[in-house]
Amino acid sequence: MRRHVANVLLALAVFLVAGEVLARVLDVVDRLNGYNRLLYARGPSRELPYVLRPNLSVTLFGAPVHVNRLGLRDREIEVAPRPGVHRVLMIGDSVLFGTVLRAEERVSDVLGNRLNAADPGRWEVVNAGVPGFNTGAEVRYLGHVGLALRPETIVVAFSLNDYEDVPHMSPVGVLSRGDPRVDGGSLLDRSELLLVLRWGISYWRGTLWHQFVAKAEDGVAHEVGTPAVEQQLDRWVTTRHLAFYRDPDPPTHARLVNALRELHDAAAAHGIRLLVAIFPESYQIGVPDPDLAPQRVVLTACAAIGIRCLDLHPAFAAAGGDLFLDTQHPNARGHAVAADVMDRELRG
Repeated sequence: MRRHVANVLLALAVFLVAGEVLARVLDVVDRLNGYNRLLYARGPSRELPYVLRPNLSVTLFGAPVHVNRLGLRDREIEVAPRPGVHRVLMIGDSVLFGTVLRAEERVSDVLGNRLNAADPGRWEVVNAGVPGFNTGAEVRYLGHVGLALRPETIVVAFSLNDYEDVPHMSPVGVLSRGDPRVDGGSLLDRSELLLVLRWGISYWRGTLWHQFVAKAEDGVAHEVGTPAVEQQLDRWVTTRHLAFYRDPDPPTHARLVNALRELHDAAAAHGIRLLVAIFPESYQIGVPDPDLAPQRVVLTACAAIGIRCLDLHPAFAAAGGDLFLDTQHPNARGHAVAADVMDRELRG
């Protein structure tokens, strides 16, 4: 009996060790995760847990992504702008980063082209978007990298989920919204094999995040039960965001307002113009009576602090038609609409 138990334990140990080695060699976590872990480097603090990895070229959801030597998904630039050039630094999350989009389709690139069409060679728009960032992480990023770029103007691409916690980086380099104070100590957090086994079940069910994204892009009703997965995801996002803004949780709301105030104070201390541009979400467009509670909450906070805030909803509503990849992320046409508003604001 003891020998049988010993053989079972030995076989289990061999399986775990061999499986762990194969999981790492074959990059199974990255294949299931969708996001290539190489895209991120560990950040300096819990408030800024990760940044983009400099000097990197990868493919993300079918789109080429190049990160320059300064850790920006942008062309190579000098740390300081050339004399006479108006540098605009845009900070934000995956909307600004342009998940799924090519670099030239993003609001930053479109805006730069339009500004320079009217005033050739005088404008430089820099994209510092990082997927998953909230407003607090953007404040920390500004101090960590942004201010050193000496922008004349900072434009915050505000997404309606920017009140949420920023993901932290697990011991195996995967971004997670779990509690960083308790995550990281268990075998599951440190074993890629066990993570793969857990994700394998989710992958079989079609419920991994990048599968949601791919299905939404296809526009096909791939169902995991009923209703369609992408419709479930859209409703979940819509309900979650509207619930917060209709009745904001006081600590979370205070954290958001404080982050906006820190952005204002940092910009003012360095003589930088600050604009906050609020991106709408798809459920607010093309309906007769959209719920604009999110915009009202953010506009009220900006007004109380003294921040110039651009509500992009009217421009999106006037444009109509197909403007989004999913509930939160505008498509290339949506980015162009946003660029129009920012172009008029910056030149005006």
